[in-house]
Amino acid sequence: MTKTRDYVSVAAVSKCVTIEDAKLHLDLDDSYYDSQLDRLIDVCTRRLEQDTRRSLVTQTHVLSMDTFPSNGIIELPTAPVQSVTSVTYVDTADATQTFTEYTLDSNNTPSRLVLNDGESFPTVRGHYDDVKVTYVSGYGSTVASVDPVAKFAILMLISHLFNSPSVTAHGSVNIVPIGYESLIDSLKWGQYP
Repeated sequence: MTKTRDYVSVAAVSKCVTIEDAKLHLDLDDSYYDSQLDRLIDVCTRRLEQDTRRSLVTQTHVLSMDTFPSNGIIELPTAPVQSVTSVTYVDTADATQTFTEYTLDSNNTPSRLVLNDGESFPTVRGHYDDVKVTYVSGYGSTVASVDPVAKFAILMLISHLFNSPSVTAHGSVNIVPIGYESLIDSLKWGQYP
């Protein structure tokens, strides 16, 4: 198996929950806590995305691998995949090339790139990070496009952390409200370490 690393190269430009949504959920009617809520939205979004291996709002990821997989299939580790921007590799002459002989199967989770019939992956130089797959993932670019279950789970986490500041003060961020795990179970997929 080839070593892989997936990271966000272009972050989402909008949030998946608005400050107004958070204030309504917390029954706040002024702007005193807006900056705190803004930070909590970011923290809780990151937590949910890590827990579910999903992008909530459109963002660009790069999957970096040392070599192409021998089975002809590249699984994309973050869902849902909207499109693949490019597949590049470093050839044996240390030149970066673009590979296009694949089909995106986004009907399944995880989405995957499958070699076209009769094709094979090219040989790489044999160094680390020789193959890079750049892809766009997320439900869409607006708050309205985010899965409602994910939104509610984030609001639960925001409420929990807002009302229990000692949870984060003592390094116990792993403590989550009881209903959170139940909500995100429907969003989880695949094997977890």
